Amino acid sequence: MNNGFKNSIVILLILFSWISNLSAESGPDIQFENFWIVQPPNVARSTAGYGIIKNTGDEADTLIRVCSEAAEVMLHQTKIESGMAKMVHMTNTVIEPNSELVLEPMSFHLMFMGLSDVMFEEGAEITLLFEFEKSGEIEVKLPIRSSWQ
Repeated sequence: MNNGFKNSIVILLILFSWISNLSAESGPDIQFENFWIVQPPNVARSTAGYGIIKNTGDEADTLIRVCSEAAEVMLHQTKIESGMAKMVHMTNTVIEPNSELVLEPMSFHLMFMGLSDVMFEEGAEITLLFEFEKSGEIEVKLPIRSSWQ
């Protein structure tokens, strides 16, 4: 083999190794599991949503916004103070690597306010846009259910 050919092979191997290392640095990997929205009673103007947001990556990510065309949406946490339940609006919620944010009653949950009567019926789906600092915008469809299933 001539030296020019050997040098080309070495350069290609170095380039391939560099590209492989870039893809190995995965950063955050946000996933959504078991999400659903509680079907509100006919007269209700608000309801809650539950599920699990997982970060299976090797880097933390921050949830900075949740929105929908169907209602105003906020991430809340229920806290008990002096024997009373209080909902606290959460902003810039960090999800550490290889961890999860569990949304369930009396804990973290999505709060939907100013509901559209037509959109929040049993069996319908509501589209939410979750915006993360590093992962960007992720669209998720949540079903409306009358109870835990």
